[in-house]
Amino acid sequence: TGTIGGGIGEHEVIKSALQGLTERRSRILEYSLAGEQGLDSPAICGGRFTVLIGFWSPRTETELARNLAAVMASGKLHFLYESRPGPKEASHRALYDNDGRKLSGAPELPETLAILPAARENEKIMKLCDGTVDGFLSHLTPPPQMIIFGGGHLALPLCEMAAWCRFSVTIVDDRPEFSTPERFPAADRVLTAEMDDVRDLFTPSPNLWHVLITREHKHDYILLKQLLGTEYAYLGMIGSRRRTAKVKQRLVDEGFDAAEIGRLHSPIGLEIGAQTPAEIAISIMGEIIAVRYGVTIK
Repeated sequence: TGTIGGGIGEHEVIKSALQGLTERRSRILEYSLAGEQGLDSPAICGGRFTVLIGFWSPRTETELARNLAAVMASGKLHFLYESRPGPKEASHRALYDNDGRKLSGAPELPETLAILPAARENEKIMKLCDGTVDGFLSHLTPPPQMIIFGGGHLALPLCEMAAWCRFSVTIVDDRPEFSTPERFPAADRVLTAEMDDVRDLFTPSPNLWHVLITREHKHDYILLKQLLGTEYAYLGMIGSRRRTAKVKQRLVDEGFDAAEIGRLHSPIGLEIGAQTPAEIAISIMGEIIAVRYGVTIK
Protein backbone atom coordinates (compact mmCIF):
# COMPACT_ATOMS: atom_id res chain seq x y z
CA THR A 1 0.00 0.00 0.00
CA GLY A 2 1.34 3.42 -0.85
CA THR A 3 3.96 4.27 -3.44
CA ILE A 4 6.79 2.05 -4.62
CA GLY A 5 9.40 4.80 -4.72
CA GLY A 6 12.46 5.13 -6.89
CA GLY A 7 12.58 4.85 -10.66
CA ILE A 8 14.53 1.59 -10.50
CA GLY A 9 11.72 0.04 -8.45
CA GLU A 10 9.06 0.95 -10.99
CA HIS A 11 11.31 -0.37 -13.75
CA GLU A 12 11.65 -3.77 -12.07
CA VAL A 13 7.90 -4.02 -11.44
CA ILE A 14 7.05 -3.20 -15.07
CA LYS A 15 9.60 -5.73 -16.31
CA SER A 16 8.17 -8.45 -14.06
CA ALA A 17 4.60 -7.55 -15.04
CA LEU A 18 5.42 -7.90 -18.73
CA GLN A 19 7.06 -11.25 -18.01
CA GLY A 20 3.95 -12.31 -16.09
CA LEU A 21 1.79 -11.47 -19.11
CA THR A 22 4.02 -13.58 -21.34
CA GLU A 23 4.01 -16.51 -18.91
CA ARG A 24 0.33 -16.00 -18.02
CA ARG A 25 0.92 -16.35 -14.30
CA SER A 26 1.09 -14.32 -11.08
CA ARG A 27 4.25 -13.84 -9.06
CA ILE A 28 5.62 -12.19 -5.91
CA LEU A 29 8.39 -9.62 -6.40
CA GLU A 30 10.68 -8.73 -3.51
CA TYR A 31 12.94 -5.74 -4.05
CA SER A 32 15.38 -3.77 -1.92
CA LEU A 33 15.97 -0.02 -2.12
CA ALA A 34 18.51 -0.18 0.69
CA GLY A 35 21.40 0.85 -1.53
CA GLU A 36 23.97 -1.56 -0.11
CA GLN A 37 25.89 -1.11 -3.37
CA GLY A 38 27.10 2.37 -2.39
CA LEU A 39 26.15 6.00 -2.72
CA ASP A 40 26.13 5.82 -6.52
CA SER A 41 23.57 2.98 -6.50
CA PRO A 42 20.24 3.73 -8.19
CA ALA A 43 18.53 1.97 -5.24
CA ILE A 44 19.73 4.36 -2.52
CA CYS A 45 16.21 5.47 -1.46
CA GLY A 46 16.11 2.96 1.40
CA GLY A 47 13.61 0.29 2.43
CA ARG A 48 12.14 -2.81 0.86
CA PHE A 49 8.89 -3.53 -0.92
CA THR A 50 6.82 -6.56 -1.87
CA VAL A 51 4.67 -6.52 -4.99
CA LEU A 52 2.06 -9.03 -6.11
CA ILE A 53 2.08 -9.21 -9.90
CA GLY A 54 -1.42 -10.51 -10.57
CA PHE A 55 -2.28 -12.09 -13.91
CA TRP A 56 -5.99 -11.87 -14.72
CA SER A 57 -7.34 -14.24 -17.34
CA PRO A 58 -10.26 -13.00 -19.47
CA ARG A 59 -11.18 -16.63 -20.01
CA THR A 60 -11.80 -17.40 -16.34
CA GLU A 61 -12.14 -14.06 -14.53
CA THR A 62 -14.33 -11.84 -16.68
CA GLU A 63 -17.33 -12.35 -14.38
CA LEU A 64 -15.25 -11.55 -11.31
CA ALA A 65 -13.95 -8.36 -12.95
CA ARG A 66 -17.50 -7.27 -13.80
CA ASN A 67 -18.68 -7.93 -10.24
CA LEU A 68 -15.72 -6.01 -8.88
CA ALA A 69 -16.59 -3.00 -11.06
CA ALA A 70 -20.23 -3.21 -9.95
CA VAL A 71 -19.46 -3.21 -6.22
CA MET A 72 -17.04 -0.31 -6.61
CA ALA A 73 -19.81 1.67 -8.30
CA SER A 74 -22.18 0.81 -5.44
CA GLY A 75 -20.15 2.86 -2.97
CA LYS A 76 -20.07 0.06 -0.39
CA LEU A 77 -16.96 -1.50 1.13
CA HIS A 78 -15.92 -4.87 -0.30
CA PHE A 79 -12.76 -6.96 -0.25
CA LEU A 80 -10.72 -8.74 -2.89
CA TYR A 81 -8.69 -11.71 -1.67
CA GLU A 82 -5.83 -13.06 -3.81
CA SER A 83 -4.00 -16.20 -2.75
CA ARG A 84 -0.22 -16.22 -2.74
CA PRO A 85 1.05 -17.75 -5.99
CA GLY A 86 3.62 -20.53 -5.76
CA PRO A 87 6.35 -21.50 -8.27
CA LYS A 88 3.87 -23.79 -10.02
CA GLU A 89 0.62 -22.68 -8.43
CA ALA A 90 -1.76 -20.07 -9.80
CA SER A 91 -3.09 -17.18 -7.74
CA HIS A 92 -6.82 -17.54 -7.01
CA ARG A 93 -9.16 -14.59 -6.40
CA ALA A 94 -12.54 -14.02 -4.83
CA LEU A 95 -14.73 -11.06 -3.97
CA TYR A 96 -16.08 -10.83 -0.39
CA ASP A 97 -18.64 -8.52 1.16
CA ASN A 98 -18.17 -6.54 4.37
CA ASP A 99 -19.24 -9.54 6.46
CA GLY A 100 -16.70 -11.87 4.87
CA ARG A 101 -19.13 -13.78 2.61
CA LYS A 102 -17.85 -14.76 -0.82
CA LEU A 103 -19.81 -13.15 -3.63
CA SER A 104 -17.93 -14.57 -6.61
CA GLY A 105 -14.57 -15.93 -7.59
CA ALA A 106 -12.46 -19.07 -7.47
CA PRO A 107 -14.20 -22.15 -6.04
CA GLU A 108 -10.88 -23.12 -4.41
CA LEU A 109 -11.22 -20.26 -1.93
CA PRO A 110 -13.34 -20.45 1.25
CA GLU A 111 -16.96 -19.33 1.27
CA THR A 112 -16.26 -17.04 4.22
CA LEU A 113 -13.15 -15.23 5.46
CA ALA A 114 -13.21 -15.53 9.23
CA ILE A 115 -10.24 -13.19 9.54
CA LEU A 116 -11.95 -10.39 7.63
CA PRO A 117 -13.70 -8.59 10.53
CA ALA A 118 -10.36 -8.08 12.25
CA ALA A 119 -8.86 -6.79 9.02
CA ARG A 120 -11.37 -4.03 8.36
CA GLU A 121 -9.46 -1.34 10.24
CA ASN A 122 -6.03 -2.24 8.91
CA GLU A 123 -4.11 -1.12 5.84
CA LYS A 124 -5.83 -1.04 2.48
CA ILE A 125 -3.71 -3.98 1.38
CA MET A 126 -2.58 -6.53 3.93
CA LYS A 127 -1.09 -10.01 4.11
CA LEU A 128 -3.27 -12.77 5.50
CA CYS A 129 -1.96 -16.02 6.90
CA ASP A 130 -4.09 -17.86 9.46
CA GLY A 131 -3.72 -21.49 8.44
CA THR A 132 -6.65 -21.52 6.00
CA VAL A 133 -5.67 -18.60 3.79
CA ASP A 134 -2.30 -17.29 2.63
CA GLY A 135 -2.38 -14.25 0.43
CA PHE A 136 -3.36 -10.61 0.14
CA LEU A 137 -6.53 -8.76 1.06
CA SER A 138 -7.37 -5.48 -0.67
CA HIS A 139 -9.94 -3.05 0.70
CA LEU A 140 -12.09 -1.95 -2.23
CA THR A 141 -13.06 1.49 -1.01
CA PRO A 142 -15.04 3.79 -3.30
CA PRO A 143 -13.36 7.08 -4.25
CA PRO A 144 -14.15 10.09 -2.07
CA GLN A 145 -17.14 12.05 -3.34
CA MET A 146 -16.74 15.80 -3.75
CA ILE A 147 -19.73 18.05 -4.40
CA ILE A 148 -18.81 21.50 -5.66
CA PHE A 149 -21.70 23.93 -5.29
CA GLY A 150 -21.18 26.67 -7.83
CA GLY A 151 -19.99 26.33 -11.42
CA GLY A 152 -18.13 29.62 -11.79
CA HIS A 153 -14.54 30.34 -12.77
CA LEU A 154 -13.06 28.86 -9.56
CA ALA A 155 -14.91 25.57 -10.06
CA LEU A 156 -13.07 24.93 -13.34
CA PRO A 157 -9.54 24.37 -11.92
CA LEU A 158 -10.90 22.94 -8.65
CA CYS A 159 -12.83 20.22 -10.49
CA GLU A 160 -9.75 19.21 -12.48
CA MET A 161 -7.48 19.17 -9.42
CA ALA A 162 -9.98 17.11 -7.43
CA ALA A 163 -10.19 14.61 -10.28
CA TRP A 164 -6.38 14.44 -10.39
CA CYS A 165 -6.51 13.55 -6.68
CA ARG A 166 -9.01 10.76 -7.52
CA PHE A 167 -12.13 12.36 -6.14
CA SER A 168 -15.41 11.62 -7.84
CA VAL A 169 -16.67 15.14 -8.54
CA THR A 170 -20.22 16.46 -8.84
CA ILE A 171 -20.84 20.05 -9.97
CA VAL A 172 -24.10 21.74 -8.94
CA ASP A 173 -25.26 25.14 -10.22
CA ASP A 174 -28.67 26.71 -10.72
CA ARG A 175 -27.64 28.28 -14.04
CA PRO A 176 -27.86 25.91 -17.04
CA GLU A 177 -25.09 27.72 -18.89
CA PHE A 178 -22.72 27.07 -15.96
CA SER A 179 -23.70 23.43 -15.41
CA THR A 180 -22.95 21.54 -18.61
CA PRO A 181 -20.78 18.42 -19.05
CA GLU A 182 -18.84 20.25 -21.76
CA ARG A 183 -17.80 22.90 -19.24
CA PHE A 184 -16.60 20.27 -16.73
CA PRO A 185 -15.17 17.28 -18.66
CA ALA A 186 -13.37 16.01 -15.52
CA ALA A 187 -16.58 15.81 -13.46
CA ASP A 188 -18.50 12.57 -12.95
CA ARG A 189 -21.81 14.44 -12.71
CA VAL A 190 -22.90 17.95 -13.64
CA LEU A 191 -26.31 18.95 -12.29
CA THR A 192 -28.58 21.95 -12.70
CA ALA A 193 -30.52 22.44 -9.47
CA GLU A 194 -31.87 25.17 -7.22
CA MET A 195 -29.74 25.69 -4.13
CA ASP A 196 -32.69 25.53 -1.76
CA ASP A 197 -33.37 21.86 -2.54
CA VAL A 198 -30.16 19.81 -2.76
CA ARG A 199 -30.74 17.04 -0.21
CA ASP A 200 -31.83 14.50 -2.82
CA LEU A 201 -28.68 15.04 -4.88
CA PHE A 202 -26.43 13.01 -2.55
CA THR A 203 -26.41 10.40 0.18
CA PRO A 204 -24.79 11.63 3.42
CA SER A 205 -21.67 9.62 4.28
CA PRO A 206 -18.24 10.00 5.89
CA ASN A 207 -16.85 9.83 2.34
CA LEU A 208 -18.53 13.07 1.23
CA TRP A 209 -16.70 16.39 0.77
CA HIS A 210 -18.75 19.58 0.31
CA VAL A 211 -17.24 22.71 -1.23
CA LEU A 212 -19.38 25.86 -1.31
CA ILE A 213 -18.14 28.36 -3.89
CA THR A 214 -21.40 29.86 -5.10
CA ARG A 215 -21.78 33.37 -6.53
CA GLU A 216 -24.05 34.74 -3.79
CA HIS A 217 -23.92 34.94 0.01
CA LYS A 218 -27.53 33.84 0.26
CA HIS A 219 -26.83 30.60 -1.62
CA ASP A 220 -24.08 29.61 0.81
CA TYR A 221 -26.38 30.28 3.75
CA ILE A 222 -29.22 28.26 2.19
CA LEU A 223 -26.84 25.37 1.50
CA LEU A 224 -25.39 25.37 5.01
CA LYS A 225 -28.87 25.12 6.49
CA GLN A 226 -29.36 21.91 4.51
CA LEU A 227 -25.90 20.41 5.01
CA LEU A 228 -25.28 21.07 8.71
CA GLY A 229 -26.39 18.09 10.75
CA THR A 230 -25.81 15.60 7.94
CA GLU A 231 -22.91 13.17 7.69
CA TYR A 232 -19.85 14.33 5.74
CA ALA A 233 -16.05 14.34 5.85
CA TYR A 234 -15.55 18.02 5.05
CA LEU A 235 -17.63 21.17 4.69
CA GLY A 236 -15.95 24.32 3.39
CA MET A 237 -17.29 27.72 2.34
CA ILE A 238 -15.51 30.46 0.44
CA GLY A 239 -15.63 34.07 1.59
CA SER A 240 -13.85 36.75 3.56
CA ARG A 241 -13.45 36.43 7.33
CA ARG A 242 -15.99 39.18 7.91
CA ARG A 243 -18.57 37.64 5.61
CA THR A 244 -18.16 34.08 6.88
CA ALA A 245 -18.25 35.23 10.52
CA LYS A 246 -21.64 36.83 9.89
CA VAL A 247 -22.99 33.67 8.26
CA LYS A 248 -21.77 31.52 11.16
CA GLN A 249 -23.27 33.81 13.78
CA ARG A 250 -26.60 33.88 11.97
CA LEU A 251 -26.70 30.08 11.97
CA VAL A 252 -25.90 29.98 15.71
CA ASP A 253 -28.65 32.51 16.38
CA GLU A 254 -31.08 30.25 14.50
CA GLY A 255 -30.25 27.31 16.72
CA PHE A 256 -27.69 25.35 14.75
CA ASP A 257 -25.06 23.48 16.76
CA ALA A 258 -22.21 25.86 17.55
CA ALA A 259 -19.65 23.06 17.77
CA GLU A 260 -20.45 21.83 14.27
CA ILE A 261 -20.39 25.35 12.88
CA GLY A 262 -16.98 25.71 14.50
CA ARG A 263 -15.75 22.80 12.38
CA LEU A 264 -16.81 24.57 9.19
CA HIS A 265 -13.76 25.35 7.06
CA SER A 266 -14.32 28.99 6.25
CA PRO A 267 -12.64 30.98 4.90
CA ILE A 268 -11.86 27.94 2.81
CA GLY A 269 -8.33 26.89 1.84
CA LEU A 270 -4.82 27.23 3.19
CA GLU A 271 -3.29 30.68 3.62
CA ILE A 272 -0.71 30.62 0.82
CA GLY A 273 -1.33 34.08 -0.64
CA ALA A 274 -3.46 32.68 -3.49
CA GLN A 275 -4.86 35.25 -5.91
CA THR A 276 -5.90 33.61 -9.17
CA PRO A 277 -8.63 30.95 -9.51
CA ALA A 278 -6.00 28.25 -10.08
CA GLU A 279 -4.02 29.35 -7.02
CA ILE A 280 -7.16 29.45 -4.87
CA ALA A 281 -8.08 25.97 -6.11
CA ILE A 282 -4.64 24.77 -5.04
CA SER A 283 -5.15 26.23 -1.56
CA ILE A 284 -8.55 24.51 -1.27
CA MET A 285 -7.23 21.14 -2.40
CA GLY A 286 -4.26 21.51 -0.08
CA GLU A 287 -6.62 21.94 2.87
CA ILE A 288 -8.82 19.05 1.76
CA ILE A 289 -5.82 16.72 1.40
CA ALA A 290 -4.57 17.73 4.85
CA VAL A 291 -8.00 17.02 6.38
CA ARG A 292 -8.25 13.71 4.53
CA TYR A 293 -4.98 12.43 5.97
CA GLY A 294 -5.27 14.03 9.40
CA VAL A 295 -2.40 16.47 8.94
CA THR A 296 -2.38 19.71 10.92
CA ILE A 297 -0.99 22.63 8.95
CA LYS A 298 0.80 25.13 11.18
